[in-house]
Amino acid sequence: MEPSTFDKMKMGAAMGGTVGLCIGFVFGSFTLMRFGSGTKGPINMLSQYMLGSAASFGFFMAIGSVVRSENRLTSPNMNLPVIINQRRPFQSQQQH
Repeated sequence: MEPSTFDKMKMGAAMGGTVGLCIGFVFGSFTLMRFGSGTKGPINMLSQYMLGSAASFGFFMAIGSVVRSENRLTSPNMNLPVIINQRRPFQSQQQH
């Protein structure tokens, strides 16, 4: 049995959140080493980078997984709704 759309959305959010945490850690650590922590403190600044990145990646991955898992327009047994005319063989301009 195929997972429901909500299950696919949760899975996409979890994958995006995990990737976002990793990317937030990398960019947050780089920013922390380059510019320092300022008045926030290093743990607070790094966690802010990680959580912000995880939230945005998770949100967009959840949406993307739902959009990607929608039912397809056609199945192998269904005809397309557009009628396509077959091309006629090429006829030279001299035959009028």
